[in-house]
Parts: sequence; structure tokens; C-alpha cells
Amino acid sequence: MIFFDNQNFQFPQDLDLENKLFLPTSKLYAQLNGQLQTLYQDTRAALIDGHALMASSAKQLYEQPGPTLAAWYDQAASRATELHAQINEELLPKAQASYRQLVVDVADAGRETQLYLQNFMENPEAVAAAAIQPVAAYLAAASEATEAALVSGYYALASLLSQLMKQPAETLEASIHYLLSELLEFYFQAVSSLLIQI
Repeated sequence: MIFFDNQNFQFPQDLDLENKLFLPTSKLYAQLNGQLQTLYQDTRAALIDGHALMASSAKQLYEQPGPTLAAWYDQAASRATELHAQINEELLPKAQASYRQLVVDVADAGRETQLYLQNFMENPEAVAAAAIQPVAAYLAAASEATEAALVSGYYALASLLSQLMKQPAETLEASIHYLLSELLEFYFQAVSSLLIQI
């Protein structure tokens, strides 16, 4: 909707900067700041734990190289066996099932294409008309909606120009106030949706 198409734009309301701008911005800042602090603490703890583990492993390797290397080899072999089993028991069957379904889908699509081409060869006018009909219906509906919007916009613009001629200062002030109000509402909605998602 064009802003001057709304009759309320001439009656300015309070912009409510406190609730539409300052409060949502401060909530967003506080939430992001809290999440950044949590991320910093988690990263710091993970780095400290990783460093301690590496230091412990290096010390163990230095003090007992043979048993430590044997234990690491056993762990790596165990993990490789687990991965091999997971690939053979889970991933390969899923990939095979997906491949079989793809083959079935391609075959179905081929049959549908063959039927479509056969119908087109037998009766090209009817097939072409059936294919064009949804597009034509959509264009007709869009054309009607566009025409209605243009007519509505024309009358709203004519009304605005008439008001500008009669009361230029008041109309411009009301228009600016209305646009600021709409921008504040848009900002409020955007920040509110961000606060929900974060």
C-alpha cells in the first residue's frame, strides 16, 4: 500500500521512540553481548582444556613412549574399525536406497515425458492450450490486480496532490511523520524477530 493511500497518514500519532527504538535496541545489544560473553567463556574453557590434554599427552609420551604409542595405535585402529562398520552398515545402504529411488524416479519421468510427447503428437492444439491455460489465467488475475492497484494509487496520488495544493506545509509534515512512524514500526518488527531468533 502506498503511504498516502492510507487515510491515517494525515493524523500523526506519537512516534513512541522509547518502545519502538530505544528499548528494542537495548534488548538486542544486551542479548548479543550476553551471547558473546558466553561464547568467549566457552572458547576460553575449550582452549584451556585442549592445552591441558595436549600437555598431559606430551608428558605421557615423553615418560612412556612405547606404551603410549601402542595405546594411541589401538585407539586409532578401534576408531577406524568403527568408521568402517558405520560406512558398511549405515551409509552404503542409505546411498544404495537413494540410488534405487533415483533410478525409479528417472524411469517414471521418462514414461511421463513419453506420454506427454505422444499426446502432443496426436493432438498438439489441445496439449498446447492445456499448457498455456494456467499461465493465461495467472496473467489475467495479475492484470486485474495491477489495474486495481494502479487506479487506487492514481486516486490516492490525486488526493495527496490536492491536499498539497490546499495545505502544503501540513501535508508534508504529516507525510514525513507518517513515514517516520512506518520506519520505526519496521525497525521494531525487525529487531523483535531478531530477538526471537537469537
